[in-house]
Order: sequence, then C-alpha cells, then structure tokens
Amino acid sequence: MGLLSHISKSSARKKETVVSKKSGTGLLARAQKSVADSYSTFQQWAKSYGFEHCGVFTLVHGMYVISHAYGIDSQTIANSVSSKDFWSGTLDSKETVFNYSKDDQDFYDFLQFFSFDIKNEICHISFVKFNQGGEQAILMIFNMDSSKKINISLSDTAKLNLSERAKNLSLSKKDTDVSKNAEFQMFTLSLSESVESSIKSVQLPERSIYNCVLECIYDEITDLMSDAFPLPDIVAFAEPASVKIVLTNKSSIDELLLQSHINLLLTDLLCKPSVFPLLTTAGKTRNFEQAIDFLN
Repeated sequence: MGLLSHISKSSARKKETVVSKKSGTGLLARAQKSVADSYSTFQQWAKSYGFEHCGVFTLVHGMYVISHAYGIDSQTIANSVSSKDFWSGTLDSKETVFNYSKDDQDFYDFLQFFSFDIKNEICHISFVKFNQGGEQAILMIFNMDSSKKINISLSDTAKLNLSERAKNLSLSKKDTDVSKNAEFQMFTLSLSESVESSIKSVQLPERSIYNCVLECIYDEITDLMSDAFPLPDIVAFAEPASVKIVLTNKSSIDELLLQSHINLLLTDLLCKPSVFPLLTTAGKTRNFEQAIDFLN
C-alpha cells in the first residue's frame, strides 16, 4: 500500500515543501542542498511559496504562451497563446503586480485562457510583470478559494529559475544512498499520444508554439511523477516523449494497478483524457548501473 497510497495522495495535489523532507545522504542530500541554495525548477519555487496553480507566460515566435507551469491543466496551457497587444492593453499601467477577483470586471478578460473546469472554479488571479532574459515575462497565479487572497511581489520572481526543467534534472551513477543489493523494477510511460489528444481541440498557430506547449505539459507530468515516486525510486524524462521510472525493492507491485493509479494522478492535468499515457515494463535488475543507464 505504501507506493500506491503515496500516488493517490499526490493526485490530490497535497502541498508539501521540499524542506519538510527528512535529511539524507548522497543523491537526496545533494538535491536538498540545491533547493536550499536556489529553487532548481519552477515547480519547486511554486511549492515553496504554497501556490497551487501558477505559470509563466514567455515570448515564443512573437506570441505569449505558458512555458512553465505548476497545477495547470493541458488545455489551459494550450489556450494561453496570446498577443503582445493583449497584454499591453490589459496590464497597461506602470505597476508590476496586478490582482483580480470575481468582483472586478477586468477579471473576466482572462477567462479565455482557461479550460472549462478551471473557468468555472477560479476566484482570484494575480499577474506579475518581470524581466526574463532581456524580455518581459508574466507570472500568473490563481486559486479557487474565494476567501484566500494571493500574496506575491515582484521580488519573489528573483528566485525563479526558468533555465532548468523537472524533466532535465541530471542523474548520477555514483552519488546515491540506494543499497547495492536492491532490486530495481523498470517501466516506461509513453506520453505523446495522450498529451497530444488532450489538446487536439485547441488550434495552435505554428510549430514552435505547439512544441513549447508540449514541453510544458511533459515537464508538469515529470514533476508530478517525481513527487509520486520519491527517492529511492527515480523518475526521468526521456526524449522524445516518455517518462522512465525505476522502482526500488517494490517487485510485488501489480502493473495494471500501477497503471490505474498513474491514470488517476494525471486525470486532471490531462483534462480527463480518453487516451491515457501507456505504461510498459522494461524488466528487473539488481545492477544499479544498468538501472541508471535505462533512465538516461
């Protein structure tokens, strides 16, 4: 029940900050030190501030699109494509932070970005204009709690790291506290058909924007899977569109049940898809180097 219980809790998006995890050695300790110094990914930054839903609009091929996301579903990411003129017209003052609630008329100008499920639930939206690589980017945070205001300032964006993604975090063959006598069970989760199907109803203007949307969704999936399979289990994204999973000393896990729980985990992110990512087994090994090679 341990692993499957953990996945079920992750599907409910239970908030947990990285600093609350127990101290460890090797790979775990190194990861904790990295987070203490700076937030390694956008998702880690969001969790540290207790935000449940947020994303960053950046410029791609002359248009704004959500390129980094946490707690945002695939259709909202795809719907986020917008023009410079729209943002210069709606966030037109010299202020950097903009807060809206359902009581504000301007609030409804932004509902076009959201999927049907989110559109019906959202209560507050905040935007922060900030500089990213010499260009303006826009941080968006929203919630579904009418009594909970969003607390954000421009200074908070200084800790944002948009150069690293959850799906690109490096793995080490040497720095680990996993027992050399452990049994490793390997799986591949194929993403492309399910993710592309989940956004097929959204018309995207051109290929680089489409690719940005896919990359953002893949990154969110990898982050969710990493939370569901904490160390000593390991998760890594593999090009072109799959997540590799190595489970440690969990050989009794039923593959069909595991697929079912992963489906539950990804249901909201993929907007209740008709096609779920497909889990396939890649065998077992007691050779740690072989397990790591599988992830790369």
